Amino acid sequence: MEALAEKIYQQAMQCGFDPCGIIPVSALTGFLDLYQKRLNDVPMSQYFYGQEGMLAKTQERFPWTKPIVILVFDYGKYRFPSELQGKYGKAFFLEPEKETEERFDLESFETWFSENGIHTEGGEHFGAFSIGPFRYMAMQAALGIIRKNNFFYTDKGSYVNLYAYAIDKECELIHENTIVPCSEKCDLCRRACKTGSLQAPYTMNPFKCVSFLTTFGNCEVPDGLSDEMYGEWIIGCDNCQDVCPHNKRHNWSRGKALASLENIVSEILPENYDNLTDEFLIKYIIPKTSNHLQEKDVLCDCCNQE
Repeated sequence: MEALAEKIYQQAMQCGFDPCGIIPVSALTGFLDLYQKRLNDVPMSQYFYGQEGMLAKTQERFPWTKPIVILVFDYGKYRFPSELQGKYGKAFFLEPEKETEERFDLESFETWFSENGIHTEGGEHFGAFSIGPFRYMAMQAALGIIRKNNFFYTDKGSYVNLYAYAIDKECELIHENTIVPCSEKCDLCRRACKTGSLQAPYTMNPFKCVSFLTTFGNCEVPDGLSDEMYGEWIIGCDNCQDVCPHNKRHNWSRGKALASLENIVSEILPENYDNLTDEFLIKYIIPKTSNHLQEKDVLCDCCNQE
């Protein structure tokens, strides 16, 4: 069992991931209680989180599953142009695009599973919902913790993306978690949230979250909010993450440069919007937003009002 876990770990590293953990599917049993608590704390979020109830059904959806492999990709290693800070969420623009040298290699990872007789489900095949609750999985593997702003943090911070696979071979790899939790006195993230989405530690109202409102929320400004609360955010919002002292990466002028982003910086500055075409948005912007924006949004009425 330990030999297989080590092989999976080494293959994950070779395919461009950072930490990798493996947990038994039984480790997910506590998620349903946390999910229900979230609904109880913010009843209006029932509509938003309703579909996520399926994330508590990993064993039911994949009855052959033994453990879950959870993968971390640290996109905080990349440079984020200063001209875009405070305007575009880094999660959307810093994950390398498919078929680029900078990106992790899920295809090779899946091929390795197949060549070694391991049946899997997961990766990018199920979209946002995939096989289960990623943040909870990663926490159970002791790869990090969930902080007061609801984001998952490794020892490098919250600018990470998670991927997971259900596999049919027994093995386990749980790390030792030495990450310091949030101070009980700290409320920097809550105070940085101008719309009041972070109502309490580990709780949020998604319908007041600027990141939601500028993507899935179709640019609408709900009652009780004002344009000023949005700041200059165009897609996404990083306020509660950028202010967090546990995000060790505060100087984004350093790091590896992503050519796919660096080459379009001037085009996506607000002062140059008059020159943007639908074709440009569909080709260069939509693919970066992890399905938070889609092609149909390019021509939506709310984004084309004069």
